[in-house]
Amino acid sequence: MVYEVVIIGGGVGGARVAKILSKEARSFHITLIDKNRYHTFHPNLYEVATSYLPEVYGHMPIDFLDLKFSAIYPLEEIFWDDVGVTFLEGEVVGVDFKKQKVNLKNGEERHYDALVVGAGSETNYFGIPRLYEKALPLKTFYDAMLVRNAIDEAFWEAPKNHIIKIIIAGGGFTGCEFAGELIGFLKKLAEVHGRPKNSYECLIVEAAPSLLGSASNWIQKKAKKRLESMGIKFKFGVAAKSVSDGTLALADGTSLPYDVLIWTAGVKAGGLTDNLNLKLAKASCLLVDEYLRIMPYENVFGVGDITYCVDEAIGKALPMVASVAIREAKYIAENILRLFSKKTPIKYKPHYAGFVIPLGGKYALFESHGIRFAGFLPWILKQLIALHYWSTLLGWRRAFQIWQKGLEIYRRND
Repeated sequence: MVYEVVIIGGGVGGARVAKILSKEARSFHITLIDKNRYHTFHPNLYEVATSYLPEVYGHMPIDFLDLKFSAIYPLEEIFWDDVGVTFLEGEVVGVDFKKQKVNLKNGEERHYDALVVGAGSETNYFGIPRLYEKALPLKTFYDAMLVRNAIDEAFWEAPKNHIIKIIIAGGGFTGCEFAGELIGFLKKLAEVHGRPKNSYECLIVEAAPSLLGSASNWIQKKAKKRLESMGIKFKFGVAAKSVSDGTLALADGTSLPYDVLIWTAGVKAGGLTDNLNLKLAKASCLLVDEYLRIMPYENVFGVGDITYCVDEAIGKALPMVASVAIREAKYIAENILRLFSKKTPIKYKPHYAGFVIPLGGKYALFESHGIRFAGFLPWILKQLIALHYWSTLLGWRRAFQIWQKGLEIYRRND
């Protein structure tokens, strides 16, 4: 008998489950469904959003394609050697758990014997008036390109004596990594557009009392010191209240003018969860049990940002980061194999690999199991992690080509 495994979402977790099962299973077929054709490597989006690509009249320079494929890659090409995997571009609008069918927007249905829901997350605007219309998120490759273009246009259109104000709302990992690389981009744009030095400002607005709330005090202090040394300013302990043209209003009654507003202050589970008729947890996430099964079904699993998985050792939900999704994918693939072979599933055991946080140029912070260091070596480690990530999806040859071309662009920008 050939079992059907359907995976919703070709992100970090979904793609990894498909890859593992394609190599270890012989008795089932995998259908990977995603509404987008591309797999996104989110850790490189801040590089995309701050990359300077000289404009060429009539066509885009070849560097653009290298930049594009450093952050996204076609899903059908990721699995072109995996005969047991079929990629289907389509939008899932619901699941009939009783009939074990996935419903697509175009009216198609896909039967499953095992289902993996890994539809990812989306930007959370927290119901703040006009925020969706006025702020730029940094969640996809195309978001990153819009951010990059908006900043470039601000330098082009503003009067020469105008100080261009960039506000980053959110002092988490995405906001800090983006801010660290942004300063070099702003310096280059000021030079290209003939503006004087100090003709721009960058401000991070964070509702919490410090940057990187889930990191250690050492990481928080080092990150703040590094960003301060680059000229970045901060406003802590106050949340956004509303947005208008060129003004961000805060909960304490103050207003901040901006030319470009980037929103990195939060994410929530993708909108699919609202259509599944399941009990939801914080940020619209799906509840999973100790085997990463979506309750109450034994053949339905959740992976990555869309799930709310509690680490029982500390009583807190696991963060929405790639390393968590990668580890979850390994357990889910194993439990699907055990499901088909009638074996007892294994309990998921969270593991904290630590942090590598790039903060502009060839500088990063590293912390893992009490080991801490900052500077060039963590930056090298970050690049090697990226290379290894791509190799697990594409093989070493294709991964190295993509990694090398992207790294050359990033080095040139630095």
